[in-house]
Amino acid sequence: MSTATVSNLVEVPAVEKPSRRGRKPQEKEGPQVARFFMGDADDESISLQREFKSEAEAQLESLKLDRPYYTVESWKAVADLSNGSIAIEKRAVSSRT
Repeated sequence: MSTATVSNLVEVPAVEKPSRRGRKPQEKEGPQVARFFMGDADDESISLQREFKSEAEAQLESLKLDRPYYTVESWKAVADLSNGSIAIEKRAVSSRT
């Protein structure tokens, strides 16, 4: 007859996998402030040539062509007279019509 010995079992905590980040949320509705372009530049000027619908598309094209992409933002200065004094605020302007 054979005998077996049982020793005390030690509980090992479960290893949790780190949570994966999901996709970025879609941009909120509202004015589109930034526009994205590929173009050419020299010491004095930039010539914007091809426009992209999103920054992601511009980044991919920049990677493929090994060239920089350019971002153009549209803002408008607005005077706020509500407090009895003039305060200048900047507001995003939709640059896509």
